[in-house]
Amino acid sequence: MYVMLEINEKKNVFDTLPWLSIESVGKSASLAIVFKKNNHLQITTEQVESREGGKDSLLPIIEKVAESSVGSIQRISNFVLINGPGSFTGIRIVNSLIHGLAFGLNRYVASMSLFELFAFAWLASDRGVERIKSEKLVLNVALKARLGEYFCGLVECKNLGGTKINGVRQIFPWQIDLKEMPNVKTSAEISTWRSQENILFCPRLPDFSFAELLKELNLGVDRISFSVLAILYQLIMKRNWLNPQEIYPLYVKNKVAQSSIERKFDPPLNLRDLTVRDVPLLKQIEEEAYDFGWSKGNFVDALNENYFAKALINNSVMVGYYFWQKVIDECHLLNFTIAKDRQRRGLGSWMLSQLLVSLRAKSITAIYLEVRPTNDTAISLYSKFGFSIIGRRKNYYPKKESREDALVMKRTILT
Repeated sequence: MYVMLEINEKKNVFDTLPWLSIESVGKSASLAIVFKKNNHLQITTEQVESREGGKDSLLPIIEKVAESSVGSIQRISNFVLINGPGSFTGIRIVNSLIHGLAFGLNRYVASMSLFELFAFAWLASDRGVERIKSEKLVLNVALKARLGEYFCGLVECKNLGGTKINGVRQIFPWQIDLKEMPNVKTSAEISTWRSQENILFCPRLPDFSFAELLKELNLGVDRISFSVLAILYQLIMKRNWLNPQEIYPLYVKNKVAQSSIERKFDPPLNLRDLTVRDVPLLKQIEEEAYDFGWSKGNFVDALNENYFAKALINNSVMVGYYFWQKVIDECHLLNFTIAKDRQRRGLGSWMLSQLLVSLRAKSITAIYLEVRPTNDTAISLYSKFGFSIIGRRKNYYPKKESREDALVMKRTILT
């Protein structure tokens, strides 16, 4: 499917090197530099596991990698940017950093979206498009956003076949373009998509292999990250180099924060009643939080039994929930969960404090719960709120290839 870089094409590429690619669309960031070494293209890459400190923490890493690969950051000729979608903070940090570097060094920037990159990955991977016979297709790319929501973008792919551009044969026969402005859809809205054709549903980089492409390009690279993928995309697709002031971040969500008036009438953190319509999202949060959590049937049964059930809402998104049962004048807490990617932010403390206030208003005298002995975080939270261990239930919880005890904890409610 691929041909080697033509010599005149390779020369044109070499004339514009080295390039620096930076991305921070997820929880971590990565950067990559492509440069010429012994008349071959070489890519060096670095993974940054934390964005703490923002662009000020990324810049020293960029300078270090640039120094080791091309001598200094001043030798970077152009920048390659993934403009979104993804983490609002990450996109803002990297866009600001790229703009600052490009302006300061008087360099150009090529920009592309994550939707286009995944379409490229799907078409260019070793298991790619041998089965595709049409000259044009539209891929619907759905990327996981925050809880229960997905970033969705339509990508148009045209097969140019043996077409030559500027007299040069194409390594990759496809032209890729984002067809329209992406949007956000809920789990319910895209529940039937997985069975449809030409859908990339929550793709991951490890799902794709580029060994054949890298071999044909005679390109050395340590590992594939999003920043490396962006460089491969630019090497092959040759997006226009633009002035930094022409580059904008791709924020898919229309609203990323509440106004002061909205916060007054719809606070960013609140509790609401749960209904059976919430079960799909409850199940998703539960599966991500626990290896052995509640099933869909458990949630449906609990709601049909009219247990007390509340959802924790943070900026209009469900990030946690609890279920409890009243037995005479006591509360038996059956499920108390904070979404995995929202833990250790004080949300559990806030939700538990609100639960205790509501129990006092209902004249509840005590609250009981079970917790795994290995769940140090939960035990610490409950202890902080006055719970004490009063017993142990043997072999209470399922565990891989065995069972685990449960600690029984109690707190008295003072009326």
